[in-house]
Amino acid sequence: MNDGLLRTSLLDLLHALGDDAHGILLGGGYGLYLKQLHLEGAGVRTLIDMNLWPVPRATQDLDLMLSAELVADVRSMTALRAALDKLIYQVVEGSEYLQFIRRISATQVVKIDLLTAQLDVLKNNSAISADSRRARPAAADHPKLHAHPTDGALALTEAPLVIKVTGRLSTGQALTTPVMIPHPFSYLLMKLTAYRDRRNDADKDLGRHHALDVFRIIAMLTEPEHDLVQVNMRHFAADAQVRSCVELVQSDFGSSTAPGVLAMREHPLWQSDQQMAVFLETIWGIVS
Repeated sequence: MNDGLLRTSLLDLLHALGDDAHGILLGGGYGLYLKQLHLEGAGVRTLIDMNLWPVPRATQDLDLMLSAELVADVRSMTALRAALDKLIYQVVEGSEYLQFIRRISATQVVKIDLLTAQLDVLKNNSAISADSRRARPAAADHPKLHAHPTDGALALTEAPLVIKVTGRLSTGQALTTPVMIPHPFSYLLMKLTAYRDRRNDADKDLGRHHALDVFRIIAMLTEPEHDLVQVNMRHFAADAQVRSCVELVQSDFGSSTAPGVLAMREHPLWQSDQQMAVFLETIWGIVS
């Protein structure tokens, strides 16, 4: 799917929401895609030279990360559902109120996945009703809108990268609006768990694109981001998902021939082994 279609769909939704867009972050592959374009345009100094980054990867859908505070708030969730309805998004059968699609043409469909913080974070909020599949406001007057708890989505709203995204609405109107991208701490944990869950699934390309995104996240780290990742890894060291990710790095990203490293090197967009030593040293330093 081309960037223009996803960009317009994102801008359409944020425009429809207005001030009610607060608490929505853009995750997934498209969030990384826009972050990479932003960093390349700004010339920001990063851990690995941008000439060695994989080519930006366009994705098939929009992963919207909803803060726990938004999920708990009936008014905010009602506003989001109203915006989806206004833009003629339809519920995906079998994933009711978690996934929505909008048919653009006979061959083009945009899908939105609604995700939120890790389950144990949600369980600490009495205004949220949540299980491993879905979360929604606990209030009786909640709308038909849910979000999927996401392993690794810790400190989801802490220190996001806010970028200006420019494009055109479906009406043709030009628009520039701020978009929040999760901090690399959350992004790294979410991508490691996504790779973990798909590394043995041939139908999911053995998790290769998630493994490549792990490299992409490390490569795009700025010094302040790197420092906060290390601080949060220590702070959340007792968390079960963090421990699982540490073990995964040790087993699958420990050397140039480890399974996760081979998976990212086998991806068609892999650029070069030139910075492999920096990648391995950094990811090991983060989990050590």
